[in-house]
Amino acid sequence: MSKPKLTIEDQINHMKNKNGILFEITKEEDAIEFLKKNNYYFKVKSYAKNYEKYVSGENCGKYLNLDFAYLQELSRLDMHFRKIIIKMTLDIEHFAKTRLVKDCSENELEDGYSIVREFLDNHKYIEDSIAKKANQNSVCKDMIEKYGDRLAIWNIVEILSFGDFRKLYSYYYKKYPCKESLESYFWSVNCLRNAAAHNSCLLNTLRSPYTITRNKQINTYVSKITSIGKNERKKKLDNPIIHDFVVTLYVYTQIVEDGNTKKSTLEELQEIILNRFTEHKEYFTKNQIILSHYKFIKKIIEHFIED
Repeated sequence: MSKPKLTIEDQINHMKNKNGILFEITKEEDAIEFLKKNNYYFKVKSYAKNYEKYVSGENCGKYLNLDFAYLQELSRLDMHFRKIIIKMTLDIEHFAKTRLVKDCSENELEDGYSIVREFLDNHKYIEDSIAKKANQNSVCKDMIEKYGDRLAIWNIVEILSFGDFRKLYSYYYKKYPCKESLESYFWSVNCLRNAAAHNSCLLNTLRSPYTITRNKQINTYVSKITSIGKNERKKKLDNPIIHDFVVTLYVYTQIVEDGNTKKSTLEELQEIILNRFTEHKEYFTKNQIILSHYKFIKKIIEHFIED
């Protein structure tokens, strides 16, 4: 049965009376303004999943120690987190393309055209997708029309989506193995990039309802960080967002060749995590789930900064 539409005032009352969410730090009138101008109920409320509920008594089913201000702050932190992820994954895409084109240009067994033809013959849907872009108002329409069925690897990387580029990247390095290819990590990078680019909530699943298969290389890499214990590593890397972020950070440090780009981005990430994320740390002192995930990410970032 469909739930009834609620006005913003109704949403406030629902959170207060049905969910037990407090409006002591953020007053009701300020929460109304926030939901009118900054964010919407369904998204803000999703961060409540990080909090426990009473399991018995008159407050059974209501949230424990949850003020609306905490949800506001989590939504803001999530915004900063998504922005730095988008920046990092765009850099990863650029430098992965640069590496692929360079390796192909130095490969005496490849002319840059045959690998593309072979790839498209094995991925007909990608070839069809490229053909459709030629008939649409696409930014790469002119390039497709100009090169047609004579696309070289340095052309096609400008046309493919990141997901399809990841397939080309993987295809090339399976044919011409290279220890530094990093292609086994790109699935996680792609997943995190898509979530951030689609403005999906990332920090609302710290009490994760499901786990994933950890990347073996990343699991081994993190196991060597002395400040992170075995149980902490297992629990935190079982969370999809945390796992994919660690993978993305690892790939970023390995594939970004430009020292200034890498340095400035890692400093920005450090500023967000160490300073912006702790601006209202008093909001989260009673939530061990949030605290433990924050401490884990902090250790990971400090390791990469110092490495």
